[in-house]
Amino acid sequence: RLGGGGAAALLLTRAPRVTIESSEGVADALLASPYAENGRVQLAGRLTEAQGRVVLRIDAGRRPRTVAVPVRRAPAGGGFAAQRWATLKVALLEADYDVNRAQVERLGKRFSLITRGTSLIILDNARDYARFAIEPPPELRAEYERLRAAGVRTLEADRAAHLERVVRQFQEKQAWWEREFPKGDKPVPAIAKKEQSPAGAMQDRRAEMAERRDEARRSAPAIAAPAPAPMAAPRAAQNLAAPAVPGMAKAAEAAEGGTIAIRLQPWSPDAAYARRLHEADAANLYRVYVDERAGHQNSTAFFLDVADLLLAKNEKALALRVLSNLAEMHFEDRHILRILGYRLMQAGEPLAAVPVFKRVLALSPEEPQSYRDLGLAHAAAGEHQRAVDALAEVVTRPWHGRFPEIELIALAEFNAIIAQSPVKLDLARIDPRLVRNLPLDVRAVLAWDADNTDIDLHVTDPNGEVAFYGNRLTFQGGRMSADFTGGYGPEEFSLRNAKPGKYRISAQFYGHRQQVVADATTLMLRLATRFGTPRSSDQFITLRLKGAGSTVFVGEFEVGG
Repeated sequence: RLGGGGAAALLLTRAPRVTIESSEGVADALLASPYAENGRVQLAGRLTEAQGRVVLRIDAGRRPRTVAVPVRRAPAGGGFAAQRWATLKVALLEADYDVNRAQVERLGKRFSLITRGTSLIILDNARDYARFAIEPPPELRAEYERLRAAGVRTLEADRAAHLERVVRQFQEKQAWWEREFPKGDKPVPAIAKKEQSPAGAMQDRRAEMAERRDEARRSAPAIAAPAPAPMAAPRAAQNLAAPAVPGMAKAAEAAEGGTIAIRLQPWSPDAAYARRLHEADAANLYRVYVDERAGHQNSTAFFLDVADLLLAKNEKALALRVLSNLAEMHFEDRHILRILGYRLMQAGEPLAAVPVFKRVLALSPEEPQSYRDLGLAHAAAGEHQRAVDALAEVVTRPWHGRFPEIELIALAEFNAIIAQSPVKLDLARIDPRLVRNLPLDVRAVLAWDADNTDIDLHVTDPNGEVAFYGNRLTFQGGRMSADFTGGYGPEEFSLRNAKPGKYRISAQFYGHRQQVVADATTLMLRLATRFGTPRSSDQFITLRLKGAGSTVFVGEFEVGG
């Protein structure tokens, strides 16, 4: 502590400032600080000759002066100087970490430093050094090089095998897409028919006669139908305006031969603060939020609920301000940041979602969802080349077995982006056998925020048949993707030619293998109509599931005749 005028004297006195003016025989000369500490400054650099010198400029008062400092090579065992230089270099590079990330990691590995990309690790032998690509001591160099070369060959073989597997799976999906599926009623098994009552048999005969009449109508000359209703704006563009149907968000899209109407069930929190906000008028919304905030400072659910309610009341600016709390509270939590990114996408702010998903990717580059989410955000922002580059990473890299067939889901999005891009894109990173757009009438993709959690997507079609992991191909051609039991999803339902009628979407919380589970698991559903065509339209919905075994209705869509 400084008493009297000591503090004022320090504040009002300009301390001498030291800078490097020039150097000879020295590269990358760095100062720990431009200000002396107890009359000393720390200087480190790399000698390019046996000896050299560094000229320092000292600004003190009106007359700056220079001092030439001779330097020479440190004797054997001078590793401290090298590590000190590396520490100063890393500190300088981390000021712009996103640009200098690879260089920071290289320095951390070479000089055994703890950085954002490196941590303490025990290296006992050449295999350990090769596994983590860390420079070994001279006596291990030969074995290290041999192991690294073998590792490169193994990686190349794994990538080649992975590519052939994805090509084979994509060819199977193309065969499904090209196949014509019946659009009549699903036949009742013969055993079930025998067990039917006379009334049931009569009902079947009536249904068969109705099907024949419908077939006759379809064969008759077409009669011009009235013009369909104009296409409604996507939900994001409506800023989650009050739904036309009570309790439901609704959108309708004109299509050749009919319409596809979507109704999604929004999340309706029942907390007291939610009721207060719902009842508040526009002038008092933010005041009520501030009043409640102090009691929910550490609750992510509170900020998500408030943002949803504000969006529903067309208070988008306030909603985005409330959502920003999530980034401040959980900058290192990829689960919360994923939810934030999805909410920003739902609100029609993909440019704001991009840096959030970049942060998620930095936190979890080993998870393919990180690349997929970023790619879709780039696509929504109109950055198509960056979008296909990110999705290509999902397709071409071998992933852990708990992400089955995620490559096919990313491929569908990859090819749809290419088909809709106004400019030609660079596709050098992808095998030509994987470039083919497969348009769909309807596509539903479900993802969630909890790792090691099994949630199942269910779609019930007009035949009453449920598409889910246990019934991956329905009678009329609905295709369900592989079951994700290890966390995040996505699970995808695809239908090329949709039979007229209602389709119901639900999600079941099957179980989890987490030590700590939040009160609710957040679900994100993306429902697309006319997917992969110029008339494609996306609808987003965010819901929550509480407790294993619970099922939630997500929404429905109706395909017109």
